[in-house]
Amino acid sequence: MNEKKLFSDYQSKTTPDTVHDYLRNPDSFVFEILEEIGQPSLEKLKITIDYFIKYKNKAEQNPGGYQEGNIAIGADPDQYYPSEEEILASELGKMIKNIIDSKSKKIIDKIKKKDGIISQNLIFNEIYFRHIDVMGSGRFFYAEKKKSEIELRI
Repeated sequence: MNEKKLFSDYQSKTTPDTVHDYLRNPDSFVFEILEEIGQPSLEKLKITIDYFIKYKNKAEQNPGGYQEGNIAIGADPDQYYPSEEEILASELGKMIKNIIDSKSKKIIDKIKKKDGIISQNLIFNEIYFRHIDVMGSGRFFYAEKKKSEIELRI
């Protein structure tokens, strides 16, 4: 059997799996806030932190959970399904981490003073995404929650 002929329209995914692949609703508030912030930058650190705190608190009130997964289409036996609030807190946390990792402490301290950002610890669980291609059925996206928390000192 020649799989290339059988699945002639199959194209492997060559880009990283992201929140844009996982969330199917383009009107999700997750996308509204990520679009409002745009590319992570030092100038947007304050608004990113403010949204992070807001949605981290909301995620604690509305956590995701584990459900029995459909193994035949690539899910884990106990598949994690995060809430949108958890996804947003994770995406914002990753943005903040990228910003502070790419700048010196001196520059971060300067922007904190300018924008009135208080020193604080930001703690979150990273949500990451993966896909599985099931021949004859399609491409399926799943979210995973890292067990260890990420702690950022800002």
